Amino acid sequence: MNYVELFGSRQVSRGQDSYTASRTFLVYQNSGTLSLEDAVNYTGGVSFSDQHPDINGIFANGFTIKASATRGDTWELTWNYAQPQDDEDAGGDNDPFDDDSDNTEIDPVDGGVLDPPIDEGDATGGGEDEIGDEGVGEDEPSEDVPERLFTGVNITTGLALVDGYISGATIPSMGAQGGDSGYEITDGTIVHQGGEPVTVPVPTTDISLSVTSFGSTYFLNNVQLKAGKRNSGTYYGFSGGSVLFKGMSVQRQSENSWDSTYNFIWDAWSHMRQVPKRDSEGNVDYEDDGTTLKIYFKQPFPDTTSFSFSP
Repeated sequence: MNYVELFGSRQVSRGQDSYTASRTFLVYQNSGTLSLEDAVNYTGGVSFSDQHPDINGIFANGFTIKASATRGDTWELTWNYAQPQDDEDAGGDNDPFDDDSDNTEIDPVDGGVLDPPIDEGDATGGGEDEIGDEGVGEDEPSEDVPERLFTGVNITTGLALVDGYISGATIPSMGAQGGDSGYEITDGTIVHQGGEPVTVPVPTTDISLSVTSFGSTYFLNNVQLKAGKRNSGTYYGFSGGSVLFKGMSVQRQSENSWDSTYNFIWDAWSHMRQVPKRDSEGNVDYEDDGTTLKIYFKQPFPDTTSFSFSP
């Protein structure tokens, strides 16, 4: 049996004094049809009262399951997590699922059916299992609310198709062009045709990092002034000058919850582009021998800065 968490399905929400969360899994067999009961009760999967892997003090307290709309003979199982409100809730002092009952058993409490948690205002703790700094305190809401629960990452590799005159040229350190004329290219293979460029593919990588912060007010902290600048030092393994900060977006998800996404792009040429030497009228300017054309690297994003603001 396969029990695979759906990529990007983890969701975490925070109210005034407690967290809730959800995770979605695809459950299927390599061959044949899997029953709903077997899918929900898979021994290697989530069970009632299991603690959330990212947030201490919230426990699996319910699920929904449906047939997958995108994959045959597959169940889509979503588990919900919450902080226990009563002793007999999942994760509470008198947890009705301590006896390892099946997830499909509807009478885990002797003589009755487990009621879903009810929000009565001030949330209580998770019994003997203390909640860590990431969650809500045992007896009262914690004042140490985390600014970031985790960092979402989205990476897309691709190509930029640019005008090129010389292939295989050495990229200047930090992508610095030097003087006003630019960095003269002295190596590589000439590919231009009589001073006309050809299309050259330059590898690129788009990087988006997303975080959630909490508070009644969001502060940009002058991050908007960093847009259009390159990294002054190594950034997640990328060499200095090769990554450009494109900007950021912020969405308010609730009264005290903000989602921020920081967008960057890496460029194999450190964002430099090739230009030929030109005369005062803008025409290609060959050397006196009539055949030699000087080609320069120019940097359209000359400013660099620390990316310490990045997640």
